[in-house]
Amino acid sequence: MKLEQRGSDHLDFVRKGLIYQIFPDRFARDESVLADRELVEWNSAPTPQNFFGGNLRGVASKLDYLASIGTGNIYFNPVFRAPSNHRYDTENYFEMDPLLGTSEDLKTLTTEARAHGIGVILDGVFNHSGKSMPEFLAAQAGDAALREMFNIYADGSYQTFGGTEFMPKLNTASPTVLDYVERVLRHWHEYGIAGWRFDVPYKFADGFMLALRNRVKDLDSARYFIAEAWNEWSFAEGFEAVQNYRSGYRVLDFVHKHSADAEDFILDIARWGKCWGDYSVLPNFIDSHDTARFATLVEGKRDSWQLGFALHMLIPGVPVVFSGTELALEGANDPGCRASFPKTFDLEQGQAFEFSAPWMRLRAASKALSHGGLEVIELKNHALLFERSHKDSLGHKERIQVLVNTGYRDELLGSAISGDWLDITHKPAQLANKVPARSLFFRFDKP
Repeated sequence: MKLEQRGSDHLDFVRKGLIYQIFPDRFARDESVLADRELVEWNSAPTPQNFFGGNLRGVASKLDYLASIGTGNIYFNPVFRAPSNHRYDTENYFEMDPLLGTSEDLKTLTTEARAHGIGVILDGVFNHSGKSMPEFLAAQAGDAALREMFNIYADGSYQTFGGTEFMPKLNTASPTVLDYVERVLRHWHEYGIAGWRFDVPYKFADGFMLALRNRVKDLDSARYFIAEAWNEWSFAEGFEAVQNYRSGYRVLDFVHKHSADAEDFILDIARWGKCWGDYSVLPNFIDSHDTARFATLVEGKRDSWQLGFALHMLIPGVPVVFSGTELALEGANDPGCRASFPKTFDLEQGQAFEFSAPWMRLRAASKALSHGGLEVIELKNHALLFERSHKDSLGHKERIQVLVNTGYRDELLGSAISGDWLDITHKPAQLANKVPARSLFFRFDKP
């Protein structure tokens, strides 16, 4: 299996660096923003209800950090007014949640982020709203025009998202909802955002997304739409990308569970990329706010975490780093995975960052990794030799060769692998004719 390199176009702003995911309440807090609800101490244990008070000015204060690790885009979980800490129960789609700041704070953030070479991607929750949304309350009270926006029955009951009473489902089959969502996208376009991630689009009415796409095709902020997706992608018409959790599953299988050998791993990665089309803009997830942390998934084994993080940067697509994953933060699925980002790194976090930072910077600096194709040179059991390469218009070629063995025994390959490499910590290494167990090496040629 082979993937051909991708050309440059209007989506280079996505390819150029990693996507850094931020759960807004938990990343950074600027104390100048007054809290409108009770907050817990920053390093408290997360619960489904508590608030830490992270805000947009806090994020702005971290832009130097984000730029230094090769962030091309920030992907925010929801930022609009809502009663919960996760904000997937939107109350007002045209207003920032006051705990995060103001609309002008968003405009300032996007402007400053752009000066750092970073775009801002917002989370659009348009499958459902929150039950405190004024339009829903009016619909419940009998407003016929607004009632069309929801699925409310004669006895007062209503369709929800997944049976969750505080999240009434929007009726995306209604032209009223299509008009409404278009207005939301046009409103926030004026604040300098770069794109959107759509929540639960696999439950949209048929034709809704394509109709919306046609309505907003004049907006630069509609260049890149990501669909929330898990194992099934066939619904995703009208999107540039889907959330590629599949790659994360396979990374975990390969480096830790050993339910995938080298062949399973790399052939599936290539096939998924090929079936999507433009694999170079697929956001790859090894964890997120909806999963356990990767360090927890590998049961705290540092060699598995290192192998997985490095491969996350090396495979085709755009690596997504959920804030704190670069520090090997641990946490079970919600709420454990939603802990606050440390104000200062402790010894173990600092050591993890010392490992992860060069990998993130390499991904941001390499055209072979951002646009390059994929060629499998050799594989054997849990050992794999592959190459990512990119040739520019002048014929100059950048190439990165990767040699990895996630198994527990050395493997003899037929390929010529002896000579100079860099090891997984980017230190020079010499190899003979075998790939050592539980190791990763790389070497690259630059034009």
